[in-house]
Amino acid sequence: MTHPVAEKITSEYQKRFPLCRERHERLLNYIPGGATRSLSYFKPWPLHISHGRGAYVYTHEGHALLDVTNAYGALIHGHGDPDVSAAVCAGIERGSQYSTPTDGQYKLARLLCERVPGFDRVRFLNSGTEATMFAMRTARAFTGRDKILKMTGGFHGTHDSVAASTKKNVITAGIPGAMTRDILEVPFNDAAALENAVSANAGELAAVIMEPFLGAGGVVLPEEGYLKRVREVTRAHEVLLIFDEIFSFRVDQGGCQNLFGVTPDITTVGKVVGGGLPIGVLGGRADVMNIYCHENTKMPLYHSGTFNGYETVMQAGYAALSKFDAPATAAVNAMGDRLQSGLLDLFADTGLNIQSTQIGSLLNLHFVNEPVTTPEQVLGSEEELHALMHLSLLNKGVFSIPRGLFILSTAITETEIDGLLENIGIVLEELLPLIREKYPHLAAG
Repeated sequence: MTHPVAEKITSEYQKRFPLCRERHERLLNYIPGGATRSLSYFKPWPLHISHGRGAYVYTHEGHALLDVTNAYGALIHGHGDPDVSAAVCAGIERGSQYSTPTDGQYKLARLLCERVPGFDRVRFLNSGTEATMFAMRTARAFTGRDKILKMTGGFHGTHDSVAASTKKNVITAGIPGAMTRDILEVPFNDAAALENAVSANAGELAAVIMEPFLGAGGVVLPEEGYLKRVREVTRAHEVLLIFDEIFSFRVDQGGCQNLFGVTPDITTVGKVVGGGLPIGVLGGRADVMNIYCHENTKMPLYHSGTFNGYETVMQAGYAALSKFDAPATAAVNAMGDRLQSGLLDLFADTGLNIQSTQIGSLLNLHFVNEPVTTPEQVLGSEEELHALMHLSLLNKGVFSIPRGLFILSTAITETEIDGLLENIGIVLEELLPLIREKYPHLAAG
């Protein structure tokens, strides 16, 4: 039997977003599941957005929703940023793609190499999935070894080699066993397990690939000294270290590697780097990246793609990153600090023993009753509460990510952060009867 709290929240969503239902049912005739991205779907039917402006998105019903998804991290300046929009329009007017090297590639590549400690050279791709796929291929080609070690709960896109995981709700049907035979996995934040795995497989291990903190895995932060230990172990065994900074890059001008003082051999970035347009970037040490060099390599590693280095994307990315300077980074991170502080106060005020993990402009709320340091704890977060909180926030004018992830943009203000906190507080009070009845372990005292 459905709990009255759940019935009330779901019923309100159904009444508030009827045009979303119409569009969902219409789309089902042409797109299986009614959404071409798995994460876009949720029950009773997914949201359909008409347009966005600044920190807000607007539905076909006319509702304005504060956007704390920001395209899952791709929009650092919110919707329709005038500088990025001008760069895109100017780029398309001049010709969007030439299939040659361009000044736009030079400008964005130079900017990235100047900012990111691990970037001596870079190459452009079209998505984070492509970037991590080629990062692994680069490591294998450079070392002549086949095995790759990843972290449990780490997300590196959807190509076959990394899609199979112990992460909850990830369906890996269709992935041949051979694709993951050379993939090893150890727990995040477990330095001893990593050291043992690297030591035991060093002769066959091309690289360790990892996020500096788990992004899709719940914004689980590295424990003190963990990343430096990973760097020491991989270097000692001559195994390459790949940092996947596609999600984490926004927290510092030079990414997490700059923030934590740990420089990998290969780095992938994306999302904010494209100014809201599709991009992936692969970069690293000059000697590693020169495996692609046509000028001094007899058989350079082959890497091509119709839209690699797409000129309009280069211009959008340069415009977005140019204004995402040190003051802008500090400002949006301060908004994250304000939200985190407010959340912790809310948990105490409502008598809930739940958690929020945060770094910079990224936060993840967890319906877990102990500090979160592992992905296994994230998997234990109560899914029903996440689903209801997501729907209830939509009912109150907040567009968030169903798993409790909040991603901020430079377009958001302190006033909007405070309004967001007020709405989250109302939602938690709304959920309290359900929590006390069904999830008493989350109720303090």
